[in-house]
Amino acid sequence: MVAEPIKYPLEEDGPPRLNPEYAELREKCPVSRAQMPYGEEAWFTTKYSDFKAAMTDPRLSRALAHESDEPRVFPIMPDINIMRMDPPEHGRLRKVVARGFTERRTMQLRPQIQQIVDELLDAMEDAGPPANLVTAFGTPLPAIVIALILGVPVEDRPLFTEWSKAMIATTSMPPEQIQDYLQKQHDYVSQMVEDRIKQPREDLISDLTAAYQADDSITKEELVGLGMFLLATGHGSTANQISYGTYVLMTFPEEMARLAADPSLARTAVDELLRYAVNDEAAIFSRYAKEDVEVGGQVVRAGEAILPCRVAANYDPEVFEEPERLNIARHPNPHVTFGAGPHYCPGAGLSRAQMQIAFESLFRRFPTLQPAMPLEDLQWKGGQLNRMFDELLVTW
Repeated sequence: MVAEPIKYPLEEDGPPRLNPEYAELREKCPVSRAQMPYGEEAWFTTKYSDFKAAMTDPRLSRALAHESDEPRVFPIMPDINIMRMDPPEHGRLRKVVARGFTERRTMQLRPQIQQIVDELLDAMEDAGPPANLVTAFGTPLPAIVIALILGVPVEDRPLFTEWSKAMIATTSMPPEQIQDYLQKQHDYVSQMVEDRIKQPREDLISDLTAAYQADDSITKEELVGLGMFLLATGHGSTANQISYGTYVLMTFPEEMARLAADPSLARTAVDELLRYAVNDEAAIFSRYAKEDVEVGGQVVRAGEAILPCRVAANYDPEVFEEPERLNIARHPNPHVTFGAGPHYCPGAGLSRAQMQIAFESLFRRFPTLQPAMPLEDLQWKGGQLNRMFDELLVTW
């Protein structure tokens, strides 16, 4: 056991990278103590098996975390109802959300996603190089897709994109601004629900509203919380992965050349980029032990917190051969970027579909894609969960 808790997150500035301390902890003290910027200390896991165990053990509770001074990177922990529940209450809301993200529905959406991708790439090609991949492609694609699915009018998309920044802000916004943005997003979604009650449409908010009207176990406030969760998370993570994933490929020219030569590799490349690309390091959803629980040989006492670390799990050499090497053809690839257990991300299939179509189409259209600026000149943004950049100039 380490004498002092580690300060977590391990990296806070500059380009994301896998800190070697993860490997050291995994080898010497796979379940250690950690102190995050806010909240109390927690046990911290670095092995894949311990991550899966902590995420699936019913004796480890998310609901208790919400009632505690949970370890966190946020001054204000976003109050996402579905993320602060345990089964069976969690399953009640997840069943409603899952209706909008079935495999069948995702397959039905693929032609629309492809059309949006093609239109964005058409505009890039018409404008000519250099293009800022972030603003021309990475950011607008998932924003348009999730707005289309949920039924957000075109003119309102910039609003929810801006408000959603409050969900990932650590030090980039003062707490009062975070609270203001969250309230505005709440009010917006609440109005959407009222509108769909009066006049249903062909969108996911209407589907959720219909489920609310048909099931008196779901409250209107829970429904609004689900809408906020979907608006905030349905585009940000995917947008980051498209832009950041392209940057990662550019730092591995041989792998990028493989994808350019065979864009159909996008299916496995996406999962490898999801595993490898460490741009949101922090383990943010702690669990609290309802009773004494042993994880990785360490007893987590009743009332103590544990942080399962998916970044460390995705680099566990017991599961992934040569984990620090990007291999776009890696298969199988059981990464845990979307979580595990009851809280596995319900939108994982939609996110994969967007990324697969995005990368395959990008490299089919621009097989000679390359950076139009020195990658070391990227201006990395701090103060939020994801370390990203606003500009990645590319040419072809």
